[in-house]
Amino acid sequence: MLGSGDSSYIIKLRGLPFSTTVEDVLDFLSGVNVYNGKEGVHLTEVRPGRPSGECFVEVESQQDVEEALKKDKDNMGKRYIEVFSTDRQDMEWAINAMHQTDNGGGFDGIPNVSDDMGIVKLRGLPFGCNKEEVIQFFDGLTVATDGVHLLSDVTGRASGEAFVHFVDKESAQEALNRDREKIGHRYIEVFLSSADEVRSYTARIESGFRSSRGYRPTPYDRNDRFSGRFGGRGRGSFGGGYGGGRGGFRRGGGHHCVHMRGLPFKASPQDIAYFFKPIRPMTINILYDNSGRPSGEADVEFECHEDAMRAMRRDKNNMDHRYIELFLNSSPGGGGGGGFKPNRNFRNNY
Repeated sequence: MLGSGDSSYIIKLRGLPFSTTVEDVLDFLSGVNVYNGKEGVHLTEVRPGRPSGECFVEVESQQDVEEALKKDKDNMGKRYIEVFSTDRQDMEWAINAMHQTDNGGGFDGIPNVSDDMGIVKLRGLPFGCNKEEVIQFFDGLTVATDGVHLLSDVTGRASGEAFVHFVDKESAQEALNRDREKIGHRYIEVFLSSADEVRSYTARIESGFRSSRGYRPTPYDRNDRFSGRFGGRGRGSFGGGYGGGRGGFRRGGGHHCVHMRGLPFKASPQDIAYFFKPIRPMTINILYDNSGRPSGEADVEFECHEDAMRAMRRDKNNMDHRYIELFLNSSPGGGGGGGFKPNRNFRNNY
């Protein structure tokens, strides 16, 4: 649980052994005043049961931040720990994103629905979006009690979709007026749904509609004009759900993209989203080679050119023990060009 919010002094530890406990963190930070004791230490996971190797710690003062930074590269067991100064936005984004994985995939306990309910479906939610943000999006309308249901894929990662139940059908009709309004930098699509669609979706999940091979239906799978070209290569994508590729940058044309090279082969879309936090990607597309193995490359699409430039500041930063190369394919007036061109002139300019 997060602290009261009085503390604005946050540090982040990276490289923790997966067996690390809150007590281990407090021991490592001996001499640093941790805000609210154990409650000020927030270990994170990339999915339930899989520690991320990172944690956020709320401390009491700037002096404590500086004291903690002196421990950068000190060892915990046999591993050296990186220590960074960060902010509350970064911490809350990471914790909200982590909580999206707690439901284990599919629905987060959707109750029985009735034909009298007003129901809409949302697409394009930011990664890490929480229920409170959805309720705020519909400010002025009465969302039913426990009426926001964020959908996730088979691994528990947020799919960018949600069903929202209102107290009556009239409210759902009014909710359609919020179509294309924004949460953060993302515009949200709002569609009228029904109890039948919810039941159908539930039935598909329960019957194993999402295969163990990693396919996840996305908002744009149906009638995606690119599906014929890229056929099921986008197994590691989320967000817009465009098909993947066998290497190289995917199409340009109105998109603000960053190409990644040097990814660990085990990297997931959530790992990549976490790499760029607190900037929220629109789409993450992991590229695969001809044999279906990860190529170590990915294309990441952002809402705007400014976000893409901010993302470029992560160039040469590490994911696990590998440094990641980033290449920009975006311009202020629109999207990238027609193909990926690794231009080193983009390096360290942002």
